[in-house]
Amino acid sequence: MPLTVGAPNRTSLFRVRTRGKPQILLRTLFIAGAASVMLTAAAAAQGVVAGTVTDADSHQPVVGAQVSIPNTTLGSLTDEHGHFHIGSVRGTTTQLIARRIGYESLMRSVTVGDTTISLVLTSRPMSLSEVVVTGTPGGATKREIGNAVTTVDAAAITKIAPVQSFQQLIAGRAPNVTIMPGTGEIGSGAKIRVRGTSSLGLGQVPLMYADGVRMDNDQSTGPENQAFGAQTISRWNDIDPEDIERVEIIKGPSAATLYGTEASNGVLQILTKTGQSGPTQYSFSVQQGANWFMNPQGRFPTNYDIVGGNIESIDYAQLNQAYKNKTGDNIFNNGWDQKYHLGISGGSDKMQYYFAGVRELNNGVEPSNWLDRTSGRANVTATPSDKFKVSAHLSYITGRTHVSPEAGYGGRMWTTYLMDPATVSDPNYIGFGSNLPYQYDQVYDMYQDINRFTGSVQITNDPWSWFSHRLTIGADQVNSMDVEGANRVDSLVNAVGSDALGYRFQTNNTDAFRTFDYSATAKFNATKELNFATSVGAQYYTKRYEYVMGGGYIFAAQGLQSVGSLTQGLTQGQDVTENRTLGYYAQEQIAWKDRRYFTLALRSDKNSAFGVNYGRAYYPKASVSWVLSDEPFWHASWMNSFRFRAAYGETGQQPNQFDALRTYAPTVGPGDQPALTPLSLGNASLGPERGKEFETGFEASMFHDRLGLEFTYYNKRTTNAILDRQVAPSVGFALDQFVNAGQVSNKGVEGVLRATPVQGDVLTWDASFSMSYNKNNIDNLGIPGVDFITPGTYQRDQAGYPVGAWFERKVVSATIDPDGTASNIMCDNGQGGTVDCADAPKVYLGNSIPSTEGAFTSTITLWGKLKLYGLVDFQLNQQKLDGNRRIVCYFEIGGLCKDIVDPQHADPIVLASFQESYPGFLIVNSSFAKLREISASYSLPETFASRLHASAASITVAGRNLHTWTDYKGLEPEAQFLGSGTRGSGSSWEQTALPILSSFVATLNITF
Repeated sequence: MPLTVGAPNRTSLFRVRTRGKPQILLRTLFIAGAASVMLTAAAAAQGVVAGTVTDADSHQPVVGAQVSIPNTTLGSLTDEHGHFHIGSVRGTTTQLIARRIGYESLMRSVTVGDTTISLVLTSRPMSLSEVVVTGTPGGATKREIGNAVTTVDAAAITKIAPVQSFQQLIAGRAPNVTIMPGTGEIGSGAKIRVRGTSSLGLGQVPLMYADGVRMDNDQSTGPENQAFGAQTISRWNDIDPEDIERVEIIKGPSAATLYGTEASNGVLQILTKTGQSGPTQYSFSVQQGANWFMNPQGRFPTNYDIVGGNIESIDYAQLNQAYKNKTGDNIFNNGWDQKYHLGISGGSDKMQYYFAGVRELNNGVEPSNWLDRTSGRANVTATPSDKFKVSAHLSYITGRTHVSPEAGYGGRMWTTYLMDPATVSDPNYIGFGSNLPYQYDQVYDMYQDINRFTGSVQITNDPWSWFSHRLTIGADQVNSMDVEGANRVDSLVNAVGSDALGYRFQTNNTDAFRTFDYSATAKFNATKELNFATSVGAQYYTKRYEYVMGGGYIFAAQGLQSVGSLTQGLTQGQDVTENRTLGYYAQEQIAWKDRRYFTLALRSDKNSAFGVNYGRAYYPKASVSWVLSDEPFWHASWMNSFRFRAAYGETGQQPNQFDALRTYAPTVGPGDQPALTPLSLGNASLGPERGKEFETGFEASMFHDRLGLEFTYYNKRTTNAILDRQVAPSVGFALDQFVNAGQVSNKGVEGVLRATPVQGDVLTWDASFSMSYNKNNIDNLGIPGVDFITPGTYQRDQAGYPVGAWFERKVVSATIDPDGTASNIMCDNGQGGTVDCADAPKVYLGNSIPSTEGAFTSTITLWGKLKLYGLVDFQLNQQKLDGNRRIVCYFEIGGLCKDIVDPQHADPIVLASFQESYPGFLIVNSSFAKLREISASYSLPETFASRLHASAASITVAGRNLHTWTDYKGLEPEAQFLGSGTRGSGSSWEQTALPILSSFVATLNITF
């Protein structure tokens, strides 16, 4: 952490200014809660309602439906047989409401004491009665809110789809939520980008919540998370998909105002499974499968070299056979995936519970890539009365992810891609470009150990029918150890080099997040048709990051692994950063005739990273929702429901922790005395980037709810974008100054079409198609004299173009002379003509992220027992730098690609580009479509399940990443560098990263 002199430490200052406020708030809430409990402590007359929920068409049980009593905290989830049970019900009659994603809600009046109630839900592709909790002070139905909310039904998906991580769970299932993986290594993650790129200098990561608690959302962790790091480890994948009930996604400022500062990139809320009233149920699933490198022969290039005066070639099949002859092994083998999940759920009317444990043992296609992880979860809900509910959510994960060396370390991908016919006869290389694959496995040792605890308590109290309030307190703490090292192997020093003498750099990290969230809502009915709901809330978030590192080179002897055993280049470091946000909000919702809704809200935030002169940030929100199909004038009988919606909202993203501060660095002064030297000038007026978004759209359900359509148009702008401005040397500070200057815009559309073309007892066919388009543009940089910024090699941030756009000289014509050199080389002049390349400008070559993406899913259900499922997703209109071809032609003397080795038969443009070092031709379209998932899932007959002493059983066979349609000539159109230091230079580069693996898995689920 840099030192500050002459300026207050904003973290400490913020702590002083807010000292006591969270404690006072908590005490006040405790007293209020205690008073509410005393007001509602009178014992309720004991009553029970119970029964089943079934599907109207298939007559099969609806699992996971929410059955509740309105205006109380009483409710239940249906079990595997569709059963529900609610106790402590007052009176002789009551209202029941049943909800499930994909169904129209049902409300019925029932008699208290009736345990044979039958609730039949009708499938509806676009249900407006679905309750969401993300982006609202409390739960609200979709018909009430003016913005789009995407809900991913995780509980249903995990029963039929081969998803093994959270990021796989949402991939292709939420329009304009782009998943950007780095590599196919086991345990590696991806980056998530929502509605394009919104910032020029800050992160693009959406906020992550689990059961209302702010979570560590870092997507680039691990031993290789800096300059390159294709195999970075994402914290998003720490939660097991089988423990998730659903995921709610809001995509921008129009919906995220109530989350305030940090929410401009959207919010993803994970809602985990809870128990239900009834006998204890035990569920057990075992998953076994294999993953493999699909078609390496067709993806690795054929390399060339001049051997004995002749042009010789080598391909993957030849290299693999040579390696197998020498070692008895393939370069890449099939990996074994295994996973075991045990769940226990049940409870009484007063308390429900869900406990789960998971064990994962997965191996990649390289021996040094594997994952060994164990996790557990405990969710408990207590309902002392129909006015009071307490929910506790606890989870813990521990394990190790071991990654293979890639990129700058060499590794199997590197040495295989650089296969060279000139080394075939050398027994030390047998055709490989650097070292033999097993030698890398023996030397390099890179892994991350993790211990993560997440816990929360949510207290909900409805003391009166018109008033409810809720308090959520939670913590998320990640303790991880990243090790980047090499073992000492003296016998490999001549082959591998000095790395074989050993080294180790170990970083111990602690990321701690704390959440305090209170909200209250009061409802007032002015008339029978005009209703008001007034909500207020306060949120206090803290996050603290601390690391301690040490390392060095050359172990004293073989077998040693600790940092204390290193002998040279010893180094150490330590740093702490903290950030705090205190926010307040108020919201007013007006409902007229339960079909027209108007919402106004305002949030105010203070963040510890704001400049001392900035003050508070204020974010407004306004929205409207109109269910036209409920109006008397609506006569379109073929359209079951139609809703129009529109919303405007603002959020922000705070500066990095020390961007506003004047900082100094330690140095050695005269007489070897400690001293300080100026580092950063700081900016006392630095504020957050502001995200401003308008969105509008509609949902429609047609033809007896057999067809559903959702459409959204959005216009999002980031103003006051944070950029670094050069300062005059006379000021005396070495680093640039951060200022609020630029503006970035994202405009686009999103559409989802869901249909049930066939519906019957024997055959039901459900299908969906989603597609989104985003136009990203830098409106201005806002710094006089600055035309563009270069975030990375070959990329620019320039007004009028997308963020991170590709710019380079582009050769358009050339001739090849008899001596094998290119001449008459002409380049694009940027105006539709040509010019000598020596005078040519760098021209725009395309966008580095996709502008269009989408997915198609199909589910066929036969006899209510067998489900056949498939998912194809696609990303279009993005350019990627093919770093594989770059290293093959550049890194080896004379090159290994045919255009360099045999110039007389080369493509003139390619030869000229290499000759003049104009790599524009390497930036190519990487659009693709993938057969992402297929599966067959069968619910075994009850007679068979009973033989296992089980109440239900199913088996699923599924495949993932089984085919790719693309014109991209590199290894993998999805793979790219994702390290934390690669916003520009590493993003959208694909270079010797392991392609996304294909897999088949079989899963057996049993419920007792």
